[in-house]
Amino acid sequence: MSKHEISFDPNLSDAIRTRVDFTYKITPDLISITDTGLGSCSVLENIEAVLRKIEYWHQGPISSLKLMYRDGQGFWHGVRWDSKTVALFPLGETDERKARKKLFEQQSGSV
Repeated sequence: MSKHEISFDPNLSDAIRTRVDFTYKITPDLISITDTGLGSCSVLENIEAVLRKIEYWHQGPISSLKLMYRDGQGFWHGVRWDSKTVALFPLGETDERKARKKLFEQQSGSV
């Protein structure tokens, strides 16, 4: 494995299994989570387990990244996460680029 590769064990322990089906994209400063609607509950209903699962896969905290998720109706929400507690706030956008821009503006204090 090269020094630039990330690997993870997809065989999760029971402690971090979720009832949510989701996909996510990660960049150096943002994680975008999308609820597929195929799980037995939504990302919103199980957000802490989703975030812990992503931390497990990436073998470390994700609290330094900006986080947002898209709900089943297609609206984006911002997520604040300190690896212990979570707070959600609406971004009021269905377009991912507009939501990302709004998230960065809000969390930088310019809105």
